[in-house]
Amino acid sequence: MASELRVPTTGNAGEPAVVLKWNVQVGASVEAGEVLVSLETAKAVVEIEAPAAGTVLDIRFAEGDEAPEHEILALIGAPGEYVAAAGPRLDPPTGSDPAAQTRPASIPTATPAQPSLAGGRVKASPRARRLAAERGLDVTSLTGSGPLGRVVIADVVAASLSAASTSSTTPDAAAPPATTVPVQGARKVTAQRMHSSLHEAAQVTLTRYADADVLLSYASRLRAAADLHGDARIGINDLVLFATSRAVAKHPEANSWFSWEGITRFDDVNLGFAVDTGQALLVPVIRSANTLALAPLASQARALIERARSGKTTAEEMNGGTFTVSNLGGLGIHWFTPVLNPPQTCILGVGAAHRTHPDAPAQVPLSLTFDHRALDGASAAKLLGSIATAIEHVDTLTA
Repeated sequence: MASELRVPTTGNAGEPAVVLKWNVQVGASVEAGEVLVSLETAKAVVEIEAPAAGTVLDIRFAEGDEAPEHEILALIGAPGEYVAAAGPRLDPPTGSDPAAQTRPASIPTATPAQPSLAGGRVKASPRARRLAAERGLDVTSLTGSGPLGRVVIADVVAASLSAASTSSTTPDAAAPPATTVPVQGARKVTAQRMHSSLHEAAQVTLTRYADADVLLSYASRLRAAADLHGDARIGINDLVLFATSRAVAKHPEANSWFSWEGITRFDDVNLGFAVDTGQALLVPVIRSANTLALAPLASQARALIERARSGKTTAEEMNGGTFTVSNLGGLGIHWFTPVLNPPQTCILGVGAAHRTHPDAPAQVPLSLTFDHRALDGASAAKLLGSIATAIEHVDTLTA
């Protein structure tokens, strides 16, 4: 009996995974434990291994498709073994024993230009069908570029752009060249969560400066010491995370999750921090950050950043945050309004440290967005003041 290769638990309330890359084709022989496909979930890129040795009998989702949680990705079994097709079920070949689940024909080596299922239905991914319907295209007229000629999102996009171009009657009416990027995977989940966050929470942002002279001087001394001894550098962002974790631990009303059933307040600060991977925004979590010394905290942050940017972050490393920091200072941004990462009730935005003129003290802009359902303005203002004070005295916090 064929073994099923399924989408694992995605770790984000049943969100689908996106098929990034198949390493095999239908008809390929595989060994147990061999990596067959890479998936992008809301929180990480995961590699799925073959559950058993055998032949790839069927691949049900093409590269670029969204595969629902726990859905069958592929089937692996003996060469020639009969499997039911995805979608409308195909009857076994005439004269065969359905219970035996075998078919005499070998797996085809040629890919038809326009494969179809029983009843003349074209093989296409669910998202490709929906997009084709939305854009008024007949999916049966499209040529698929996916495995076994399956119609995928890219085929629908290409066809719609081609149709738009050919339907233009004058140069003025012609659409400019464009690229449509599917909203999927981590990007889709981030978009959905931020949209939901803005609509559901009562978000208010407070701003203030913190004196940055000590922060910058201490970072410079730490950098020089690291270079002297050949150690890993500790940067300004590490110092901000360290100071923030210490300050937030003193304000449990802000180190919390909101729900209508109750506000959960935490003793330890599981500190999330935003990382731009170039593809999407990920927020890995440093657990019990308020209990860590500066060097271990900086080491954990550095490792999590490397894993996020290499696509190796696990769902566990992204879950459980109680407070988040988003630092855009390295991009030259001074002020911005960070958006809450629900169910968390606070997020700190950090801008670029700067001087208003050469003789002025250095200042770092801080923007605290909080959920007014969980804490009031006075509490949020006291928290922001505590964070600013911790940053201003970060060198003594490490003593």
